[in-house]
Amino acid sequence: MNPHMPIHSNVAHRADELFKEQQLSISKHTDYVFARLMIFQWIAGVAAAFLISPRAWAGIESHIHIHVWAATLLGALITSVPVAMAFMQPGKTLTRHSIAVGQMLMSALLIHLTGGRIETHFHVFGSLAILAFYRDWRVLVSASAVIYVDHLLRGFLWPQSVYGVMSAPIWRSFEHAGWVGFEVVFLIISIRKSLIEMQNVAERQARLEALNETIERTVAERTAELTREIAERRQAEIELKKSQVQLAQAQQIAHIGSWEWDLVTDKVSWSEETRRLYGFAPTDTGMRMDACVQRLHADDIDKVRNALKRAVETGEPYDCDHRIVLPDRTERVMHGRGEVSFDDDGKAIKILGTAQDITQLRRNEEALRRSEEQLRQSQKMEAVGRLAGGVAHDFNNLLTVITGYCALLLRRLAPTDPLRSNGEQIQRAAERAASLTRQLLAFSRKQVLQPRTLDLAEVVVGMEKMLHRLIGEDIQLRTICDPNVGKVEADPGQIEQVILNMAVNARDAMPQGGKLTIRISNVVFDQKTVIRNRGLEAGSYVMMAISDTGVGMTPEVKTHLFEPFFTTKGVGKGTGLGLATSYGIISQSGGDIRVYSEQGTGTTFKIYLPRVEKNIMKVVDASDTDALPGGDERILIVEDDEAVRALASTVMSQCGYNVELATDGQEALKMIESGLKFDMIITDVIMPNMSGRELYDRVRASLGDTKVLIISGYTDDALANRGVLEQGFKFLEKPFSPISLANKVREVLEDRSPDANAARMALSA
Repeated sequence: MNPHMPIHSNVAHRADELFKEQQLSISKHTDYVFARLMIFQWIAGVAAAFLISPRAWAGIESHIHIHVWAATLLGALITSVPVAMAFMQPGKTLTRHSIAVGQMLMSALLIHLTGGRIETHFHVFGSLAILAFYRDWRVLVSASAVIYVDHLLRGFLWPQSVYGVMSAPIWRSFEHAGWVGFEVVFLIISIRKSLIEMQNVAERQARLEALNETIERTVAERTAELTREIAERRQAEIELKKSQVQLAQAQQIAHIGSWEWDLVTDKVSWSEETRRLYGFAPTDTGMRMDACVQRLHADDIDKVRNALKRAVETGEPYDCDHRIVLPDRTERVMHGRGEVSFDDDGKAIKILGTAQDITQLRRNEEALRRSEEQLRQSQKMEAVGRLAGGVAHDFNNLLTVITGYCALLLRRLAPTDPLRSNGEQIQRAAERAASLTRQLLAFSRKQVLQPRTLDLAEVVVGMEKMLHRLIGEDIQLRTICDPNVGKVEADPGQIEQVILNMAVNARDAMPQGGKLTIRISNVVFDQKTVIRNRGLEAGSYVMMAISDTGVGMTPEVKTHLFEPFFTTKGVGKGTGLGLATSYGIISQSGGDIRVYSEQGTGTTFKIYLPRVEKNIMKVVDASDTDALPGGDERILIVEDDEAVRALASTVMSQCGYNVELATDGQEALKMIESGLKFDMIITDVIMPNMSGRELYDRVRASLGDTKVLIISGYTDDALANRGVLEQGFKFLEKPFSPISLANKVREVLEDRSPDANAARMALSA
């Protein structure tokens, strides 16, 4: 483990505690060692005094030599204090230094007793080496200072007791101090390395303790959370209750095993629990990493290898969820976590980690998610609708500018101009982006529909050529339409979107080719029918059945078919919005979708829309290359988005209108109050300071017969809340093209219908 790696403050604090505990243990142990050693030295010193010079003679008389008394009494004095402190206050700083001083004084005494023999000087070096056991360099400094002062003073006053000669120069003390200093330097270096290793050991132990605490806390929190979820759903279906009981039981047990990967030998070893989880044989005690990863799911091998590689290279914790395949082909989901250990050079040498079986946890989470989806579907759809509305507003402003200026550019480019294809590509991309926005709004049932009376047979026939290109040559397309089929009221663009979504799904269900049949006929329900909590009242309907001869669906897939973001296609091959979008469109149009499918046989989607008794109104499809209808009326454009405001101004100016601009309702109000008269106001609905509706309410007395055209990229909820979707009111949805804006403006200016007057009265009410 690299000592310079950053660690969490709690882990660092715990590591310091462990380090200090280990230091204290070492100090106490060394205190006891020196207590015994100093007692032994004292006894040895007395024995040496008796052996070397037991008696002193004065003529024919003798008495006990002074060395014997020095060894006995002085040795006892030197020994007693450190020994007493070692037993009474082990581990204390004062105890260590008293032992260091006593040990050095005992060395000096032994040197003195032997007459300064050079061999006994090595007792000093040995004492310093043993004092290094404390792993405290300050003790060596105290001991070195004591022995140097002893040699300096006694070498000057009594040289024969230190060096064995009657006279010794002072440099002899310097020579001895140099050797002592030389040894102390190396001992201090060794102590530092030892302390670093102790710190590393403490940090590793602290990290493992923190890792275990994190795992236990996570399991406890998840168990509490799942228990709470189960309590909230006690009134659910019997099958759900059974799933909740299994979930509660599963979360009470956390199967966690440990493993270690030695990066130097590439050997992986594990605990018994890890061996059982991964299905290794009892005789397998370890193997190389390349052999271990073969137990992983084929799709997760690279994921695990990359996670391990990243951990080794960066030192970050290894954290990876992955699947394994047992010898009996059973799959499990595992959560792996590990910490990287480094040597003194900062090189990664091993990874120590844990493995937890979270298979049941994942299954239970999925069961809860699905039940929650069923119980809260309406809330989710509402939330997605609000999100879609906010996205649609800003995104539609951008698309309005892109498609508008692109259309203006194409009007100026000749068909043979080499830049025209580039502009057409931009226009098609913008149209696809607008289609994505409409899909998002459609499946949340929040788009502003523009319904009209339709003949579904005409819609399908008009799409045949496009459908042939879409499904490919290996799929046979067949359309069967009842010649007397009734009319429906729906948004034609959205109905085309539904047919396209169904055709794409049918194509993907027939990878080897097949048949796609679209049948349109009249049906009558004698009584109300209910499927998926949605009912169709008794009455007349037009049915559009879209059938394929593909692989079909399982009952499980059919259960979640219309859920947003649910897809059976691979990653990157489907968004899961197609059928959810289609269901939203048909539901918002007052109809329903029913599905019939069997595996290996095919699938049929039956779309029911209420039949209406209205005549079809022909809609002129003007292209952006057609002439823009214009006039000379005075128009006020109120729009807070600068780019949209500039585009609308450009289009209206090219149509010949006299255009004035305002950035918000307050600015427009000031212009009107200044006396300016306008034939028409084009206003965004939601703007800062003052909305379009508020603007109209404030100046309705001054406007007279001024026409109003609302433009907005918001959804129907936002518009309805502001009273701008009343029947007969003129509305243009973003994104719009220059030709659609010009046509709509001309249509509103020339409108004298009662509906238009009613709309103005509703706004002024």
